[in-house]
Amino acid sequence: MERVGAAVVGGGAVGTAVAWQLAGSGVGDVFLLEKNARLCEGQSGRSSGVVHAGIYYAEGSLKARLCVEANARMYEFCAAHGVPCERVGKLVVATSKEDLPGLEEVRRRATANGVPGLSMLTRRQASELEPSLSVEAALLVPTTGIVDAAALVAALARLAEEKGATVLSGFEVTRVEARGDSFEVTGVRGGREETFEAGLLVNAAGLWCDEVGRMVDPGLDARVVGLRGEYVRVNRRHRPGLWLSGRNVYPVPEPLRVGDETLGMVGTHLTPTFALADDGSRVVGDLFTVGPEFRVAPTRDDYETGRLPASFIVERARRYYPALTEEDVDLDYAGVMVHLVGESDWVVRRDRKNPNALHLLGIDSPGLTCCLALGRLARETLLG
Repeated sequence: MERVGAAVVGGGAVGTAVAWQLAGSGVGDVFLLEKNARLCEGQSGRSSGVVHAGIYYAEGSLKARLCVEANARMYEFCAAHGVPCERVGKLVVATSKEDLPGLEEVRRRATANGVPGLSMLTRRQASELEPSLSVEAALLVPTTGIVDAAALVAALARLAEEKGATVLSGFEVTRVEARGDSFEVTGVRGGREETFEAGLLVNAAGLWCDEVGRMVDPGLDARVVGLRGEYVRVNRRHRPGLWLSGRNVYPVPEPLRVGDETLGMVGTHLTPTFALADDGSRVVGDLFTVGPEFRVAPTRDDYETGRLPASFIVERARRYYPALTEEDVDLDYAGVMVHLVGESDWVVRRDRKNPNALHLLGIDSPGLTCCLALGRLARETLLG
């Protein structure tokens, strides 16, 4: 049986970053395993592609501790490796006077987390920056940006391969058995079952982190619910009154009831996207995504059943972007984000029975932003 140094399950931004970190630290023969035909087809590739600043997360949480550092590191990494990434900034807006306490809470958390450059704006100041918006007040967050998630994951995979890692897409892990200080990993690729032995195992399986975790430890207490977010898109040049400067625009966080929990969600927001310039480079373009509007997904990989009408998402955005109409938008993609039931923060820990296995559980937003930091954390946890 073939033996490798490490198996990383999950080919999104976090999994590829972990594979790069391990391969670059002398772990021989790292296998990166992705069940889809291509990398970045799950959470990472179906997100808003935002580089978050760290404004929402509870002080002292893992998300808060990693995000500010990860924000700066993301821009440096992308500049060094040719990944489209722009620090476009962000407005968090109060759509009514009732939203003002929520906006102040965002500012308080952001300040506590060390987010730099924050500015509170009056209605008039916000209108001067974004004349198409109608808001009571806004928080300007200059360090928020956007990144091409697919290009980011491709760069991380390339760097991992340059350090000796092997990327196996279309490999669905079906069984993991602990064998002393190693793991026997079995999966299906191209209709054929394959098995190999790995000295280390990292569970970066995103929406399937609980299922992969229980392959390692059947008693793992983790349960995932998939939250589907649906988008439409608008061209800011479509007609007068729709112009946006190129910033992200977010409402104050909103509650979402999921089972017995009430989650704080970022709400339907406006996110600029990249376009191809005449010289072949990627630049901030005229298309903005509008969304996501979150709800519990029918299944973890169901992106289409019972899609919301465009009018529903438009009405959510019209609270602060009043000129938008259903005729201005087209339906866009949907994504499904992991929620680890009972947890508001990420859980990153070694397996209780098998210390050579590491679980990254419930890596939702800002996981894309923090992928480099999570990759480093995984390496430090396993290798010291």
